[in-house]
Amino acid sequence: MTRRSVRGAIWGIVLVIAIVGMAGVVVGDVQNTSVSIDGTELAAGDTVRVDGHPTVDVSIEADTAIDLVEVRVNGNIDGRSFEPGTESFSRTLELEMDDGENTLQIVASAGGTSTYEATVYKDSTSPYLQYTSPFSTPDLSPPPDSTTVGDARVTLAADIVDEFGVETIEIQRRYDYTFAGQGETSRESYQITDPGGSFSQEVFLGDGENRIRASYVDEAGNTRVHEFVLYVDDTEQPTMDLSVPERTGTDEVRVQGTVSDNVKINSVELEGPTGSTTQVLQSTHAEPNRDRLSTEINRVVSLNEGENDITITATDIAGNTIERDYTIVYDRDIDPDVTFDQERTTVENGQVSVVGRVDRGEIDSVTIESVDPETEEIIDIARVYGGDETTSRVDLDHQLAAADGETIVRVIVTDSQGDQHEETITVSSSGASTSGSDDGSTDDADGSSTQVTAETPGSFDAGSDDGGSDTGDESSTTDDDAGDTSDSSGGSTTDDAGGSGSNGDGNETSGSIPGFSVVTALLAFLLIGARLRGAR
Repeated sequence: MTRRSVRGAIWGIVLVIAIVGMAGVVVGDVQNTSVSIDGTELAAGDTVRVDGHPTVDVSIEADTAIDLVEVRVNGNIDGRSFEPGTESFSRTLELEMDDGENTLQIVASAGGTSTYEATVYKDSTSPYLQYTSPFSTPDLSPPPDSTTVGDARVTLAADIVDEFGVETIEIQRRYDYTFAGQGETSRESYQITDPGGSFSQEVFLGDGENRIRASYVDEAGNTRVHEFVLYVDDTEQPTMDLSVPERTGTDEVRVQGTVSDNVKINSVELEGPTGSTTQVLQSTHAEPNRDRLSTEINRVVSLNEGENDITITATDIAGNTIERDYTIVYDRDIDPDVTFDQERTTVENGQVSVVGRVDRGEIDSVTIESVDPETEEIIDIARVYGGDETTSRVDLDHQLAAADGETIVRVIVTDSQGDQHEETITVSSSGASTSGSDDGSTDDADGSSTQVTAETPGSFDAGSDDGGSDTGDESSTTDDDAGDTSDSSGGSTTDDAGGSGSNGDGNETSGSIPGFSVVTALLAFLLIGARLRGAR
């Protein structure tokens, strides 16, 4: 044998070994092995899930007579051995398998041996549930036919016991009730996908009987359905969280707050001082409604002078009732109260921001002003409120000119009786400070220099637009004494009682000498005349 023929023989052996190794299916003359389980074709090496003993169809084709066919489950032949003696074989078998993973093998011999292998997962058992809420089933038994709960919001929870796991859960709640003499039904569904080993789902119920249907489907299609009743027995009355003042200085008051219930609020009523009743929340039917677990109260009640009684009554859908009585004293002589927001009342860039409120009593007017604590001079002023009618609250959020260093802010409140009330706060400066230079200038926030002119005490004009002093044009100068300004348009000087611009002894200290230009002209004329005469 030549070297080339030896090499060819070796490669042929390698090729045969490779073919045999590819799934271990074809050796010898077996051409095809086809298998279907429960009507679905299953290729070698595949995996299938079944929920019972599967029906297997086996078909084998070969070029020579098939000597032997064995069908094995987990290596067990169990009488499934055939000797067809023909080139084709076909048989339908029902194979008994245990729940769990099973190995299916089909071995055929026809001048050689071929092996078909696949995996069959059998799950013939529906999921089991070990409920943990609102009832307990530790022995995997079905839920009780009826369970009583106290709230509309109930959690249905359980641990899942299944060979391969639950794929979907569907929970349905059905509630039947009567409205206007007619039977009505309220339904609500909840879907859970791939819950894993447990689930927890809130279910919303109505007062009385609620029918629950829970369906659990595993990956093999096995379904377990539980039907039971959750009965809501509501024995709790609603709760109230209200804000009602005991005293007020106005003829109206706002009643605010929340009414809540564990199942459903049916109605809320407010009875005022005159005996009239206001329906804050109208009565309704029994259908479950999450929006009726709580409701807001925000009503204005008119008052008479003196004591005023109001009553708030809330009833839930089960008839449980709560009633609260309040007495409000309307006294027009209540003093207004001034409150500063000290964190936001600050001085910056020469302005004081005044933030706060005035409330209580009957407020006729409110004025705020800034005052220099050293001179007690009013720097700036603003009328905050002065309407045609009194009010019970005025919000403060205004800016006034500030003093250097500290500034006193004064709030002056006049009530409906004409009495005046004052409240002050001292605010420290922040930001840029006075430079203190001899020329009286200060640095603005933008870095430019501003000339500072001293103000005459009492010169502040309360009627000016900016609330500051009126100094005329920027180029005018004001004397410290009682002199008059000759021209407010600027460019002029101001004389005091002793004569401004004088050194005190009557001599001029600046400017030209009277008549100087005329004398010079005459002297020049005489000199010229003398020269002319000399020339003659």
